[in-house]
Amino acid sequence: MEPTASFIDAMNAQPANLQLALETVARELDAAALPGWGADESVAIVAMGASLNSAHVPVAALAETGRPATAVIASDVADGLAVVRAEHAIIVSESGRSPEPLAAAAVLPQGSRIGVTNFPDQPIREATDIVLGLGGFPDSPVYTSGYTATILAYALLLDRVGALDAGAEAARLPGRAADALRDYASIAETVGGVLAQATSIDVVGRGSSLAAASELSLMVREGLRTPSSAFETYQYLHGPMEVLSSDDVLVLFGDGRETTIPSSVLDAGVRVVLVTSASAEEVPSSGHPGLTIVTVPAGLGHFERSVVETVIGQLAIAAAIGHKPYPLEEFLYHQDDTKLPVRAV
Repeated sequence: MEPTASFIDAMNAQPANLQLALETVARELDAAALPGWGADESVAIVAMGASLNSAHVPVAALAETGRPATAVIASDVADGLAVVRAEHAIIVSESGRSPEPLAAAAVLPQGSRIGVTNFPDQPIREATDIVLGLGGFPDSPVYTSGYTATILAYALLLDRVGALDAGAEAARLPGRAADALRDYASIAETVGGVLAQATSIDVVGRGSSLAAASELSLMVREGLRTPSSAFETYQYLHGPMEVLSSDDVLVLFGDGRETTIPSSVLDAGVRVVLVTSASAEEVPSSGHPGLTIVTVPAGLGHFERSVVETVIGQLAIAAAIGHKPYPLEEFLYHQDDTKLPVRAV
């Protein structure tokens, strides 16, 4: 139940774990027989940590179709600092034991709560009305497989209730992960070397790419023990970028404004990594020695692109830790209240 797999093992197991999640979630959706959602019915995704980062993907995908969706910090809901009025709530906890999502579920209307977890026999079962299990596979302390499998679960769930046409995209995710692990291993060594030298790392993205940006920033903090923050692209331009110096690294995910931001910081000595589907001709600073461009395929759906972007970030973290004198799996600080005790099953 505890995340004890090594980061690299769990990262490389993602194609198999995503295939397991695909089959498990589909089977549980068959058993649940959920009714379809109306076109104007809204959904709130309630979670903490990495699970909350993953929520940017379905929120962006639903927004593109005009459907209302939001991501909410679970502790805010539990403590009355945020009010959820959505017709549907997706409660996410990979462990099934995070107290904040469980407490948030307790104040949400019965009948509206769908749990997503890797371990459905844990307390999340009693806290929600329907539980979708990801398969119970081993994960790493810095989450890898569980994070991408949660993204897959969103796609299957939203397809099944008629909110999105995402079933085919979900079925492609195991293959997308396998391709990304193979195709980006080499350039990730370069990116990892850049990250390992940074004093601090800003990570920026927009829409569904904010998920990968937020998750990479969290992995940098948890795994590399380097100060890092994640920002929405345009919010970043309104002040946060002013701290950048030649000691820092800026990582950008996106094809729009993200492609022009490097031009304003490269000559100050800031090292920049741009993950984009834009061509070199569309990036004004292409060819600058301080810029590393990682090219992703054009035309990917929200869920596919997020998994590819996330795997690129994971590979970079795995490469960067080789430059550090400590392992990814070892946290410095341990909190007694972020997980409930494991329930024997």
